[in-house]
Amino acid sequence: MIAIRVFVGVLALAGISAVVGSVLRTIVLPRAASALLPRATFLSVRELLLLRLRLTGRSDYRTRDRVFAWQAPLGVFAQLFAWALLLFLGFAALFWSVSASRVDGRSVARALEQSGSSMLTLGFDTPSGLGRQLLAFAAAGVGLTLFALIIAYLPTLYGAFSRREALPTQLAVQTGVPPSGAALLSSTWRLGRLDQLSEVWEAWEGWFIDVGQSHTTFPQLAFFRCPEPQNHWVLASEAVLDGIALFTTVCDLPRQSRSELCLDAGVHALTAIADFYPVLRRSLEADAQITLPEEKFDRARRELEHLGVPVRKDRSRSWSDFRRMRARYEPQLTVLGGITDAPRSEWSPWPDVMPPHVSPLSRASRG
Repeated sequence: MIAIRVFVGVLALAGISAVVGSVLRTIVLPRAASALLPRATFLSVRELLLLRLRLTGRSDYRTRDRVFAWQAPLGVFAQLFAWALLLFLGFAALFWSVSASRVDGRSVARALEQSGSSMLTLGFDTPSGLGRQLLAFAAAGVGLTLFALIIAYLPTLYGAFSRREALPTQLAVQTGVPPSGAALLSSTWRLGRLDQLSEVWEAWEGWFIDVGQSHTTFPQLAFFRCPEPQNHWVLASEAVLDGIALFTTVCDLPRQSRSELCLDAGVHALTAIADFYPVLRRSLEADAQITLPEEKFDRARRELEHLGVPVRKDRSRSWSDFRRMRARYEPQLTVLGGITDAPRSEWSPWPDVMPPHVSPLSRASRG
């Protein structure tokens, strides 16, 4: 019996340590770190929502958007619940290992009561003996710390979500939905502000930096959907980066260094976020092929020229430069648009299909 109690106690300590480590990597560590437990709970919620769609037999985008709007909130709740439940069971196993003399329902119930009373600091079941009292103090400390971290975690998460949504909503107002790079340049030209695009690029440069940092520190943010069903942070990223690429390669206007800085910030942010997920990215070589047909590029070029925007005379050179520039970010958009089931524009490289099945226990790829 003593050997069983020691074995259970060691397993309980290991389990509690693993859960605490998961909490620290997910909430406290200010960088991208793959934690198995949050990933498993979050993707389990995703699989349940996918199952619901398959059972109803509906897979159109509006239905998917309505169903997947619950993915991130339910995933976060399941993650927090899993942490609390496993810590509760771990401390219950510890209480049982230091006090029980046999395995029966009464001793298990007693251990569960002591664990719950200690973690929630209710104090209705005070353990006797120095060892059990120290264990109760430890459970109370872990419980209070977990609740304090959760109280700080949720406002941080939703604060980052609110910051992310500001510029995409503004973009949708300016260009309509779904937004696109060509629409961004067209609307800016009609407003007579094409020479002031540096202000736009500067704002989006800061946005990309913030999104790259927040969405790798808190990967769940990638799955929070925009309040507007036809808008999305991935789609907005595509529109802005395409707008920069078109401005740089098509418009015969003075160079804007801020656009290049914004493009670099966008590529860096999307690459950092895409690298977190277990999806193979295509090569980012300078001569990589893109999926966007040349006809769509030509149509956007003609529309800008028809509006009176000065365009470069060498169409072939413009297309070659655009293709090289878009190859820097199109693979990342394909990955992120697919796994988040983002709405599409005419230029979007990800398919309008059900998101892929991902095993809840599969590990994230880190490069």
